[in-house]
Amino acid sequence: MPLTTDPSRDIELSLFEGIAFAMFNREHRVLCFVTWAALMDRAAKDGTDQKDVKGTFERYRWKIEKIASRNYDEGEASPVVRTEQLTPR
Repeated sequence: MPLTTDPSRDIELSLFEGIAFAMFNREHRVLCFVTWAALMDRAAKDGTDQKDVKGTFERYRWKIEKIASRNYDEGEASPVVRTEQLTPR
């Protein structure tokens, strides 16, 4: 079952790791994560500021959430979005 966006849209920046965000499986809150590397690599490919990981996250939130939902459906209890998923070569 696909996850849905957390209505609060809150995120937590984790220094040197990435951004944590929540999604929902019905009423069950699911902690999700996107790595710094994934966000920095996406920004590099776009030609935007690699240090603005929050901005990159917001621009690609729809895609990051879609990937996290797919990872969850494939069995990841706390889905992690990685470079090869966000910026395929």
